[in-house]
Amino acid sequence: MISKSLFGNRLKEKRKFLGLTQAQAAEKAGIERETWGKYERGVFMPSGDVLLSFLNMGIDVSSLFAAEQEIRPSENSEISKEEIELLGYYRQASDNGKFVILSVAKGAEKKAQTALGKVSNG
Repeated sequence: MISKSLFGNRLKEKRKFLGLTQAQAAEKAGIERETWGKYERGVFMPSGDVLLSFLNMGIDVSSLFAAEQEIRPSENSEISKEEIELLGYYRQASDNGKFVILSVAKGAEKKAQTALGKVSNG
């Protein structure tokens, strides 16, 4: 079981990803803003009915409860903190979220290759 504070942090990330304020998210979930804030702060956990409303809002509820998987680079790797953070977000993302992350990364790579090609041909 994950901690209430980890659940709250994940819920906050999902809300921000959806571009919602606490008040907007609470309204969509059919709860009070203060209650939403208590979920995010880890004061208490939502009931099953509220979790269903999260699901209807587009929140991947299973990712809120996923076991914490700390990512640790091996001794010989040169993985940066940013790469570890990105991998953490990727692992927590829904299938649609993973698709978006990969699409953005592939698009950035293509733009970089195009820019490098123009410089070397210039």
